[in-house]
Amino acid sequence: MKISQILKETRFSKRLVFIYTCIIVIPLFIVVLAICGVIGKNEYAELRQRCSESLLTNTKKIEANLDSFDLLEQMIITNKELMLFLIVPESTAPKDFVEYVIERTNLVESILSVLPQIYSLRIFTDNPLIPERWPVFLKTDRTDLVDLHKWEFNYNADFMGNLDQLKLNSLCSTRKIIKNKRDVGYLQISMRMTDFFPFLYDKKNKTDNNDFVFQIVQNGQNKNLVQIRNEEQEGIISSKIISAEEIIFLEKMFLAKKFDNVKEFTGKIFGTDSFIAGKIIDDVNILVIHTNTMNTYVKNITLIFSVLLLGFIVTMFLLYFVIRSTTKKLMSGVYSVINGMKRIREGDYEIRLPVIRNDEVGETQKTFNLMVEQIQSQIEQIKIEQELIADTEIKAMQNQINVHFLYNVLETIKMQAVIAEQEDIVESMTILGKMMRYCLRWKVHIVSLEQEMDYALSYIYILNLRNDYKISLLTEMNPEFFSIKVPKMILQPLIENSYIHTIEPEGKDAVIKIFTKTDEINHKFYLCEQDFGCGMNSEQLEKIKSYLADSKFEKDSVGSIGLKNIQQRLTMTYGKDFKIKIESEEGKGTLICIPLPLP
Repeated sequence: MKISQILKETRFSKRLVFIYTCIIVIPLFIVVLAICGVIGKNEYAELRQRCSESLLTNTKKIEANLDSFDLLEQMIITNKELMLFLIVPESTAPKDFVEYVIERTNLVESILSVLPQIYSLRIFTDNPLIPERWPVFLKTDRTDLVDLHKWEFNYNADFMGNLDQLKLNSLCSTRKIIKNKRDVGYLQISMRMTDFFPFLYDKKNKTDNNDFVFQIVQNGQNKNLVQIRNEEQEGIISSKIISAEEIIFLEKMFLAKKFDNVKEFTGKIFGTDSFIAGKIIDDVNILVIHTNTMNTYVKNITLIFSVLLLGFIVTMFLLYFVIRSTTKKLMSGVYSVINGMKRIREGDYEIRLPVIRNDEVGETQKTFNLMVEQIQSQIEQIKIEQELIADTEIKAMQNQINVHFLYNVLETIKMQAVIAEQEDIVESMTILGKMMRYCLRWKVHIVSLEQEMDYALSYIYILNLRNDYKISLLTEMNPEFFSIKVPKMILQPLIENSYIHTIEPEGKDAVIKIFTKTDEINHKFYLCEQDFGCGMNSEQLEKIKSYLADSKFEKDSVGSIGLKNIQQRLTMTYGKDFKIKIESEEGKGTLICIPLPLP
């Protein structure tokens, strides 16, 4: 099932809680990831710094030792008396020769005392006049000096006989002594391996970092790395033996391309992911490497991520419950509206919601209460309208019974008048029959304004037949309004009302005016009927207005249609804004205006 489908089937409040939680949790998760990234970078930078610092410490130690070699060599070759002795030993008197050799030996040993890290210093010469003075002055044939490299690692001076203390593994540098372009002999300076590479002989149990030194060996056009290692009685070397595959990897990284100063990268050492830093010391032609395993880094990152993740999960649940509780409180008003709607659906229109807040929910509750009140009002209005319709239909049925009888009688009389050639009577009968037919079509509730006017003219004609005075009808109608549909029988009752209350009591000629006026602003026009009779005083006028404003429907026993009926039908058809307007002044007549909508 898709997430969208699940959300559609979930309650709105739960969806809201889910969305709000996501809005907060997603950025929070991004922040957590960013923090993990920053911490990871810092941890990696710290690991890199530790590795670089360790490498720098080791290389500085080596470079300081190399400086000791160079310093000692300079001290020897710059000693004029010693050089003179080595070049021209015969210049010394024979009786003082042995003593002089002893003094030169003591001189060299005193120089060594200045540099205690130097393990041994030997001067080889093939001059037969210079006797051997162990362990400083030796003959060149004691060892094969020509085949020795400038730097020999793990060198053992086996030619020293039973002087075992001078035969320990050392870094030996054998150098020619040349003075004035003349070979004087060889200078051999040694430093114990444990002193030259102290970091390789660290007896501490290292688990997360290692140090390595490789001799760079030229094999034809290729260079290879040979690990410098030793296992002697003085202590087990701390650096383990690197596999051939890993040495090939290091050759590729360090020897394939020249680099300045220090090169750093990650790779596998002893099968473990490690950070590797290395530097080549050209003077000795060695590669010094320091490695730190990534295990501690990974453990720290994993621990930090686990703590942050746990904190994130706890925070997420806390936020969820806080948002859920807050949303529940906020949605309580909405649910009250929903429950109210259910009560209305069940027919309970007495329900009212308590409004305790001034926010949008409170406004909704107020609107709900107003809506319920309006529904109740509309229900009451519908009841009144239904009673009005029922009453009107009863009146119509009563009128139809009377009119049918009268219409049949009138048709008979009309035929008699035709036979007797009484044209006036025929015309009167025709108009009266026309009026009766108009009344008989009561089920047709909407007619044109022109039809209403025709019926009003016929009604005036009949009134003039029965009276000895004349009622004149003046019309000022906009022809454009004749086609407008209006409720049936809204004009004739106005004329009848003027006749009964104004014209008939006076019994003299009278004028009734029918006209229209337009209200463009409210999109209405008014159908107006005006008489010029006795009019009404203000008290009578207010009484009629109050009568029309009363929502109770009108019941007349005589079956006539009055102003109240017209007003109620206008309200049913067009709404409550369409109110009949009445103006009257005593002695000047009455004006009644019926509002109708513009097309």
